[in-house]
Amino acid sequence: MSSANPIDSKQFWLRRAGSGLLLGMSIAILEFAYYYPLVATPDKLGVGLLASLLLSWCGDGVLLAVTVGLFERREAPRSLGARQLALAVVIGSIAGVLAWQAFVNLVLREQFGIWVLRDFVGQPVNWSVGVLYHIWLMLVFGGLAAAVYSSRQRHARMLGVLHAAELSRETSQRQLAEARFAALRARIDPDILFQTLSKLERLYEADPQGADRLLAELIVFLRGALAEVRATPAQ
Repeated sequence: MSSANPIDSKQFWLRRAGSGLLLGMSIAILEFAYYYPLVATPDKLGVGLLASLLLSWCGDGVLLAVTVGLFERREAPRSLGARQLALAVVIGSIAGVLAWQAFVNLVLREQFGIWVLRDFVGQPVNWSVGVLYHIWLMLVFGGLAAAVYSSRQRHARMLGVLHAAELSRETSQRQLAEARFAALRARIDPDILFQTLSKLERLYEADPQGADRLLAELIVFLRGALAEVRATPAQ
């Protein structure tokens, strides 16, 4: 099996990371709008709270999106089914939140002093409760995003099927036209037709009325031949 194109692979993971960032940003903005009035330290700028929320949620979202991407890569070139996509969202939400929140709280907060939400609101929050809260929201919003993604994939597949059917119809029509043209050529000898046209040219100079009669007979013959071709079913 040949390896995937490195450029395509890079774009694939960039798109997945971008989707995860967008998901995390959406949750962070909603949470910021809810918690900002509760900030217990008004001397701290709201941008600090927003930054901490973005840091916390975007990491969760990216890890979820990467997990879904791993499932997609494993099933490629087939698309993920509904059950596989749901399983990827569940695993990505749980594993991603556990890993990222451990890093944020145990490394960024404890080692580097970076504030998180509980520092801004001034309330003691149990770490396990916070993790469960993040998992729940990632499951909800990640599930909604997965449903939208699955719907778009089905729509794209339906368009692909319709496009293939249209191409098949056009190919069939072209083949039918070619078959009828070949049948018409089989019924009409090109040499005889050329000789008749040459005779018509000479008759119009010497006997216009006779040329008109010959032209009328030729038209009747061609119409009859064409009608026979149209009535003959394609093989």
